[in-house]
Order: sequence, then C-alpha cells, then structure tokens
Amino acid sequence: MTSPLLASSPNKTKIDDVIKHRSETHLQRTPFPSHQPRRKSTKSHQRNCMLVIIGMLVICSMILSLSIGHYHHNQYADELLSMQSRLRVFLGEETNNDKSGDKERSDTNNSNSQDKHQEAIDSIHERTIFESIVKRAKWTEDQCNRTPSNERNSVKKSLKVATDLPMLPEGGVARALEKWLKENPQLSTNNDYPTCYLPPPKSCNVTTYTLVIMSHTTERLQTFMDPLSSMVDSWPGLTEIIIVWNSPRTTLVEVDKIGGKLRKYATQILQWDRDASHPLRIFFSLEEGLKNNLLNRYHPKLKPKNEVVMYFDDDGPFWSKEAMVYGGLELWKRNSNVQVGAFPRNIRFLSDRMKQLEKTNLQQSIDIVVNDVNGYSGESHATFTPVCRNVTGDHVEYNYFTFPDFAGHVLLPSGTFLHRNFLCFIWHPAFEELRQWVVTHKTMPDDMTVSTLISHLSGRAPRTFPREVFNAKRRLSSVDMIDPVPLQNEHISDRSRSQSLQPDQSHRRLLWKQKNWGGMREEAINSILGYFGSIHPGTVGWCAGTSYMKNNNRGVPFVCHPEKPSLDLLPWLTKGGIGSTQCPFDPDLIKQSLKFAKEEDTSLEFDDFCGECKYKGMGITCQKRMQYLIDHYNNTPHEAKTAVVKEDPGCEKKR
Repeated sequence: MTSPLLASSPNKTKIDDVIKHRSETHLQRTPFPSHQPRRKSTKSHQRNCMLVIIGMLVICSMILSLSIGHYHHNQYADELLSMQSRLRVFLGEETNNDKSGDKERSDTNNSNSQDKHQEAIDSIHERTIFESIVKRAKWTEDQCNRTPSNERNSVKKSLKVATDLPMLPEGGVARALEKWLKENPQLSTNNDYPTCYLPPPKSCNVTTYTLVIMSHTTERLQTFMDPLSSMVDSWPGLTEIIIVWNSPRTTLVEVDKIGGKLRKYATQILQWDRDASHPLRIFFSLEEGLKNNLLNRYHPKLKPKNEVVMYFDDDGPFWSKEAMVYGGLELWKRNSNVQVGAFPRNIRFLSDRMKQLEKTNLQQSIDIVVNDVNGYSGESHATFTPVCRNVTGDHVEYNYFTFPDFAGHVLLPSGTFLHRNFLCFIWHPAFEELRQWVVTHKTMPDDMTVSTLISHLSGRAPRTFPREVFNAKRRLSSVDMIDPVPLQNEHISDRSRSQSLQPDQSHRRLLWKQKNWGGMREEAINSILGYFGSIHPGTVGWCAGTSYMKNNNRGVPFVCHPEKPSLDLLPWLTKGGIGSTQCPFDPDLIKQSLKFAKEEDTSLEFDDFCGECKYKGMGITCQKRMQYLIDHYNNTPHEAKTAVVKEDPGCEKKR
C-alpha cells in the first residue's frame, strides 16, 4: 500500500528520496524496541527492513491524512501538519483528500455564516415584528383582565365624544395583523407590496440625510422657502430635499395666477426642481396615485436616497442647524431603530394604576439608556403600559401645554428623524384599517399614529434632543461649559440655572383655530392607543443620567435644566458622556459648531461680555444692542462691545 501523496506525484524518484530521508531521520530519533540495529548481511534482512520502512510510511501517511481538518491538541500533531505543509509546498501540489477536507470546512463555515445571517434577517423581518405586536396586544389583554376589581373604573373624568367617527376597535391591531399573517403564508410572495424590515439599532456611518417638507398651498411657500435656502447653503450632509406637494401641479406651474411675492417663490422652487444639480425635487402626490393625505410624507414612493429622513412642517417651526445636525442627527445615529425628535407631547395618565406603571416603566427606560454606555446590546426594553378602555375604563388626556424632555409619547413632525425603512411599515397593507381611520378623523392625527406605530414596531420609546441650543441666540456661559459627567440625582451649584419650566406656547395655531380642536385630539389619541392596547414608557430626555436631570414635583417625573443647553452639555457629544462611545467620537464637532456660532454672533468672541443679559432693563439683550451698533454705525465688534458696556455696565460679565 502506498501513500496517496506518493501515488499522485509525477516525480516518483525525487519523492522516494525525500520520504526515505524524512522517515529514516524520524526512526533514528524515535527507535522502536523491536527494531534494534542489526547487521545487514542477508537479503532476508534487507527485505524485512524494507517492509518495516513501508509499514512506517503507511502509518505516517494515515496519521497525516487523519490530521487534516482537525483541531490539533498537542505539539506532535502540529509538527506533523507542519511537515505535511512543507512537503506540499516542496512538491508544488495538493492531494485530493486535502482539497476535499478544505471544501468540507469551507462548506461548514459558510453554512454557519448563512444560518447566522438568516437569523439576523428573520429577527427584523415584518412577520417577526408583526408577531411580536400581536403577542404584546394579547399580553395587554391578559393584564387588563387580571386587574383587581378595586382598581377598575377609578377615573372620575369621562371621555367626551368629540366627533361622529366611531373609535377604533380595542386591540384591533392584533386582529388586523393576525388576518394578514394568515392570508399571507410564510412562503408566499406578495407582488403588490415589498417586504418590510426594521432598520438597524445604530447607523454610525451615515453622514447624509434627506429633508422632507409637505405642503399643499402656495400660501406656505414663503414660510418654508426662506429657511430652506439657508439650509441648502449651510447645512452639512443635506444631499436631498423632497417637497411633497398634495395639490395639483397647476397650483405651482401656473405662476401667473399667483400674486405678489408668492410668484417669486413658486418660480424658484420650480427652477430648483428642474435643475438636476440641485438637491430639491418635487413629489406630486396626486400624479403618483395618492390623495391629499398627511401620511403622504411617509409614503415609500418617495424613495429617499438617504437612510435617514428629516422632517419639517411647511409652517415650521424650523430649528437651527446646531440643534438638528449636531444634536439630533448624532443622537439618531445611536438610535436609528426608533423615532428621534425635538417636539414631544405628553399623554397624561388618569388612573392610579397607569400612573404607577408610568413611573416604574419610565425609570426602567432611563436605567437602560444610562447603563447602555457602549451601545445597543439587544436587551429587553421597558414594558409598555396597558390601556384598558373596556375592562377598567381607562382613558388618557392629551397634554398640549408643554413639550417635555421626559415622558413624551407623541413627536410632532417638525424636527424629527426617521429611518427610511419605517416608510414601508407605515403604508403596509396590514395597517390599512388604521390609516383609513386617520384620514377620516377630523384632526387627521398622523403624528400620533406614526409615533405610536413605530414604538410598537421597535418595542421602544422615541428619543428626544433639545430643539434649541445656545449658539447665536445666547452666550455660552461658564456654567454651560460644565462637563456632563454621569452623576445621577446630583444638582448643579448654580441655582440661577434651576428655573421653573414654563409652558411652551409655540406652534399651537390649530389648537385655537378650530372649535374643540383639543377635545378632538384627545379623542384621537385614546382611539389609537386603544387600538394598540398599550403605550410605550415615554421618552428619555437628553440629560438622563447627568447632573442636569432634575426631579419634578408637577407633571412629568423629571425635567432637564437648563432647558436650552449648549451643545457640549449633550452627553453623546461629550467625551465619556452617555452614548458618546456608541459611535466613533468626533472631538472636533463641538469646535466646529462653536466656530459657526461665532461667525453668526460676534459677541461670542469676548469672554467678558454678557450677550444674553438685558440691556438697561429693556426688552433687548446686550448682544442685540451690540449688533445694532455694528449694523447701523459701522462699529467694529470690539468698538461696539466697549460702547455697550460703557452704556450699561451690566453687560459686562462678572468674573
């Protein structure tokens, strides 16, 4: 019997010499007792020696073959493999057995890799996500049925009917999804609608974004075109703008029928749309087979080219570049599988049971954010709070008086970020019943619907960032520059920073334009929450786990002070801060933003000038007085600053 290695060689003599030399060397190093050296005087003796050599070669060959593809547990096995490798290199060939072993290993590794890849895909596949929502809805129903009788019907305030539209069926989302899952088996192909997948939990490599603004009337053109021009010129990463136009094309194209200033804006937006080099394009909804619908801004037909989509209402408010790009986008990168925004509304719980669950679940969410320093680790997120409308008489209030950092439940569209994968889910056929109700309701509550739906898809609450940060509007004081080290429940020493949170009165025009708008919105949120059966634990504020997180005695459990921080107070932008290591830390980001701020506000150049202080107790700041002297008297910044301090010594910063 000969070795496969020898049988396959074209150079038999050369191989024999190599193997004979290696074998004899091995025998000399490791002699066997039965083969002691003897005199080679007879042919029989020579024949026996040859048989011994051949036998040893066979044994070595078997050992070599068996060693291929196995883990080597001792040094001797390593030496055998090394010898085999060197011999293979010397001969310039591989054996068929070796190739077979390598192929088997490769097939095994590929199979394992494919299995893991398939598991990852399955975990974000629409079927898996729908099944999880059904499971949560059934869990909610069970929790409601288990509620003790003494905790039922404890809400004294009754929910008033505000419209003639019937409420969505309680727990209806489970029935809708179960129906779709049954009608669309695992192996079936649905050619009418693509398969949806959840986005990744982090998107650190994303640097560009798409801006979406929806409108339907030329009356709003000036409101969003002026800030849009500024964004195009100065916002880094803005590579695409989609204007979702919910009216006929003629309302824009027939500019002769548009009066005054609006004609200029209509002409400009059409020119931008025709210019292939400009990032703006117009999506005419009606030409795409859609109706005038607030949900059109979330339609997958938009086909945004960037992974992340930034939203603004056509009437604003439009937040600053510092807040949106440096603050919000960076937070979204670390939380790309949830909705991220700056304009949250709170839903007030009325029953004692829901209030207690709110505190417990919100604290659990805060703990997860604070402890999850190195990034999303796949842990179970905070429990949702059951809303038991039929069993316990639960209903909630829509709090339109404030925009809280903590315990926000609905994000208004302006200033939100959303991964484009969610567009597929929002218009999924399984949620047709929900969408039809939304477009039929008088308030068309797309914001409530999107926030609630996405939270149930991801199993997590939205994240929020401050919509206003200190830049050109207010000076970065020494207190603002405190390093936000994670110190739970510790208070900053400067009591002047601990001002009471005042209700935000901005962007509430619709609330008072239409009679009983607030009541209709309250009806809407109760209907939507009842449909899903539960509500997420609430947003976690930007200051979670830092010294700027304060207990609150009224309203939501916690607030952030200062309400309008500087960028370097945001933990995810601060070295060592919570969330900063979830994506590669950029130490130059704060410096860049401060540089831009100084270009806009020359008073930031002076360390001894209090730009945000009131000038002579009047309704303007020292910074505005300084800018007035620069603009109207051609003063240099230094001359203007000196003059303002001379006029009002209170404008000089006290050291």
